Formats: sequence, C-alpha cells, structure tokens
Amino acid sequence: MDIVVLAATVVAAAVIGFGVPLLWIWIGSILEGDDGVSSVSFAVAVAVMAGIISTYVIAMYLGAWIQARVTQAPEQPTRAPWLRSMRDTPYRAGSAQLGPLERVFVVTTLLVSGAFWAWFLFFAGS
Repeated sequence: MDIVVLAATVVAAAVIGFGVPLLWIWIGSILEGDDGVSSVSFAVAVAVMAGIISTYVIAMYLGAWIQARVTQAPEQPTRAPWLRSMRDTPYRAGSAQLGPLERVFVVTTLLVSGAFWAWFLFFAGS
C-alpha cells in the first residue's frame, strides 16, 4: 500500500511540477504563432504566467476539496509546526504527519528543484 501511495505522489508531483508549465508553454506557443520564433510578445508572456498561477490555484482548491471528502476530520484541527506559538505545547517529532495534499506539493518542490539544479549544473551551458 505504501508503494502505491508513493507512486501516486510522484506521478501527481510530476504532473503538477512539469505538466502544468509545459501545458501553458504549449498554449503560449499556439497563441504566439509563427511570429514568436525570435521573441515573445508581452501579452502572451502574461497569459502564460497567469495561466500557470490560476491552474495551480485551481489544483490546490480541487486537491483540498478531494482531501476533505476522502479523509475524516480529526477531533482537533492539527496545526502545522511553523504556525505554533512559543507558548504552545512542545512539538514532538512524528506526532503529526503530512496530509496527502501537503505531501504532493512537498514532493513537487523537491522534484522540480532537483531537475532545475541538474539542468543548471550540467545542461545549461555557459
């Protein structure tokens, strides 16, 4: 069961991290047409950036909606460690696990960051 969850998390992270930007770059190339061979118009660049951001916002809301329907609500709402007060109960490692939505976006960040650094160090050239 854990391997299935891990595989689903990695696939979702790859789709979110690479699929969404590549989809909007493809849409931008269609909007630009043959004129954008050597330059990109400002309007297309804004459309691509707005599209990427809006797609991520929709994905977050959709993921939160699915997570709310699938998981049961805890008796007390859990707080993320970075939102705890200094006077709050001390944090015990392992007492709270990441939710599925948080896990997907953490893996997305790690996957995309690793891919960027690999490209930057080995393939970008001077």
